[in-house]
Amino acid sequence: MNAKVKSLCGYIFPAMGGLFVTYLYNVVDGIFVGQGVGSAALGAVNIAVPFITFVVAIAVMFPMGGATVVAIRMGREDKKGANQAFMTAVTLTLAVSVLLMIVGIVFSQQIVDISGASKLSDEMRKMAADYLLYYSAFSIPMLMSTCLSVFVRNDGSPTLSFIGMCVGAIANIFLDWLFIFPFGMGIIGAAVASGLGQVFSVLVLLSHFWNKKGRLKLNLIKLEITLVKKICKRGVPEAISQLTTPVTALCYNIMLASLVGDIGVSTFSVLSFIYSLANAILSGGAQGLQPLWGNSYGKKDTGEINWLFRCGITINLVLSVLVCSTLFFFDKPVICIFNSDTELVQTASKALPLFSLSFIPMALNLIYTSFLYSTKRTKQSNVIAVSRGIIIKAMAICSIPMLFGKEMIWVAPFIAETITLIIAITITKRTKLIFQ
Repeated sequence: MNAKVKSLCGYIFPAMGGLFVTYLYNVVDGIFVGQGVGSAALGAVNIAVPFITFVVAIAVMFPMGGATVVAIRMGREDKKGANQAFMTAVTLTLAVSVLLMIVGIVFSQQIVDISGASKLSDEMRKMAADYLLYYSAFSIPMLMSTCLSVFVRNDGSPTLSFIGMCVGAIANIFLDWLFIFPFGMGIIGAAVASGLGQVFSVLVLLSHFWNKKGRLKLNLIKLEITLVKKICKRGVPEAISQLTTPVTALCYNIMLASLVGDIGVSTFSVLSFIYSLANAILSGGAQGLQPLWGNSYGKKDTGEINWLFRCGITINLVLSVLVCSTLFFFDKPVICIFNSDTELVQTASKALPLFSLSFIPMALNLIYTSFLYSTKRTKQSNVIAVSRGIIIKAMAICSIPMLFGKEMIWVAPFIAETITLIIAITITKRTKLIFQ
């Protein structure tokens, strides 16, 4: 196998696997809760999703921004500067995780009410608050596992990064079963299982640094404001790109709670779990390319940068078509994995084929966003990320059912992603690659 292709596969597929496993935590919770507690509990988990994914989206800014800086500095053989960027990102992630843990615990009921729970049944509202409270208690391992997996992958151990995520997922699956079925802990058991799974993941990932397997080291540093700003600047596009999940979930929860009620929120709960896994696979392709683009940029290798871009577009396009086709033909079996309630299956099976169409333009938008911020075109990347993740997506979800009927709400993400893709292609063609 060609060395370039081998390197490409060695980063992309572990990144996809790692992100897939990360998002699998919430999905596994959804499956066990849907089968072991009921459809109301399934909707309750989804009500908590906007805050949880918002936390992850904000926190991912530090490891992704730090990883970009690390990759460029490693390309320049600046090992000391690379380690400074690494530890700065870790410190920022830890600080934010503590803050968000406190907020999630203290204001759990208020947060789920803002997310749409105030218009739902008292049962679903209470379960949503309980799930969020216990999930938030594990904010530190939850965010640190994401952070460390990025740097372990970038530090030459993509396989260990993937293994760390897998260990956490396997622990989560076993503990979900244990807490929900034998122990009867319900939705609280699902939240605790997810948190403990992340603890196992962090322990595996830390072994990379304890055993000194790479060039990055864990040590005490003094934060430099200039470097903090640089990391945040480089990480903002990825954070905004990941914000599409909580924005989508929040808008859908609010609209469906008003237009349809509990069954509408439960239906979107199933779709959002499926969406999160598709997003993980496609984001993994973009994130896996990030260190390769950073190194190529540091070496000023234009040919390699463009080759990696073409590979990313091709890989994500093929994967998105495969995912979309699978969901189109196997919609009901996939939905029944979560819950076999007749009304839920009927409603969700009509929505899923329309909803999954958005995965195709989304796959390409993720590549464009990562390509631009990895090659120091942060402003242009921000425009695409903001358009996709916040402005156009929110406008589409809120306006389309009002204009064309509530059944058309499931087409809104496809329209938003397609408009964003047109913007992304236009911006990329008009922006030259400049080495700094």
